[in-house]
Amino acid sequence: MKSICDIKEYAQLQNVPILKDEGFEYLRDKILAYDCHSFLEIGTAVGFTAIRVAQLDPSMRVVTIERDPERAGVARENIQQMHLESQITLIEKDAFDVELNETFDCIFIDAAKAQYTRFFHKFSPLLSRHGIIISDNMKFHGLVEHPERTKNRNTRQLVRKLKEYHDFLEQLDDFIVEFTDQGDGMALARRK
Repeated sequence: MKSICDIKEYAQLQNVPILKDEGFEYLRDKILAYDCHSFLEIGTAVGFTAIRVAQLDPSMRVVTIERDPERAGVARENIQQMHLESQITLIEKDAFDVELNETFDCIFIDAAKAQYTRFFHKFSPLLSRHGIIISDNMKFHGLVEHPERTKNRNTRQLVRKLKEYHDFLEQLDDFIVEFTDQGDGMALARRK
């Protein structure tokens, strides 16, 4: 049977970005503080975060979405080897093509960074009344605050989109938003 350390090591060897330890600590603390029992993740990668969230509580219901077939296959295998199929539903599809008819206590956005605002618009209606939306990579390796550090055009565009998402969150009327430097920078939004 695999361990969470095996999954983490695989991700590092294959250059698959996964949630940093301090980012997970922040996520875990908020899930516990807000008494979350259902979790929607946009961006499964190899299943690292979905598995760790499911392990927090045997009653935790996790739905996770991944569009990359190779990563979804690895995630499915990891979920099975951790014996968490009863808790974790993996949807192999582009998140914008997914239609869900349920609510979630925590929605975690950690997929295509340039699409964060669209993800928020699409999935925030699924948030339970006292639920939270957490977005990862808000600092994107420090480049959001210092875009001049990259000469790569695609990275500059991605960083600009993340900055726009940050501004979008700050201007929301119906949500209270807090930002933290933990992990790679995270944002938490909850309804007023």
